[in-house]
Amino acid sequence: RLCGASRPSHSARGPRRAMAALAAPSKGAKYRKGGSPLEKFEELIKEDPAEQCEFFLKSFIFVLGDDWKAVPALCTEFQKHAKSTGESETIMNHIQAADFLQHHGLTRTGLERKKEVEDIDQNNDGKISFIEYLLLHYKVMILKEYHKRLGTEPDEDLSGAGIGLTGIGPQLLDELFTLPHGLSPQLEAALEDFTNEKRARENRVKDLEARAAKGGVKGMAAKNELIILEQADQTEMNRIELTLAAAKRKANRTSGEEALNAAKKKDEDAAKADADARRAKMKARAAMFEKK
Repeated sequence: RLCGASRPSHSARGPRRAMAALAAPSKGAKYRKGGSPLEKFEELIKEDPAEQCEFFLKSFIFVLGDDWKAVPALCTEFQKHAKSTGESETIMNHIQAADFLQHHGLTRTGLERKKEVEDIDQNNDGKISFIEYLLLHYKVMILKEYHKRLGTEPDEDLSGAGIGLTGIGPQLLDELFTLPHGLSPQLEAALEDFTNEKRARENRVKDLEARAAKGGVKGMAAKNELIILEQADQTEMNRIELTLAAAKRKANRTSGEEALNAAKKKDEDAAKADADARRAKMKARAAMFEKK
């Protein structure tokens, strides 16, 4: 199922357009290149959950607002659930995903969960990656942003939690890969730093848990270190969060300034075009009198 091309921007989320010409090279740069949203999605699902989480945040950081931290938290829970109920900690089958959905506040009937999970399996491989789960979890938010950007009235019922809502994969992917204009290189870097720090901490925890499970003196030492690590003041994580918050504020200000400048330029261009038209009309009338 191929998705449509990116559309004009909207004011609620800030002008949205591809950032290839505006942002410094980043890990998400390849998703700004040509190709359909589905082709880009095929590349994105090859990445680990942390990378998928990062890209989702880049696309929806402004509309998520202060709730953006819920996305990394979901990423951690997704990996734990995948590992405890299956053979992988990076991907789930449809049954696991439906159960995970049910346990995270999005209650459905068994049939509704089955249909929605099947619908969100964008590459039809029988597996649900974290980015696919995010599209399911946040589909109402994403669809609202999609219709705001296009200036269209939703055909779908978005009044609730999107229960039973299917057949909206193309719209979700189109909005996912339409990055916000205010996504500055500084904000991207802050998100990437956050992801790297989170990934490093989680990997350290996994290593210590594996060593602790072996027992013995080394196992006990690993267990003690794990306790210290889990209780430690996350100074670096807090610093990154502050940097991210500052970058978001700056990006919001920049978006507002650019929107005002764009509106001003539009008015100036319209005034110039009107003046040019009047001059051309007067010149044409003068030429007619000269012929007489």
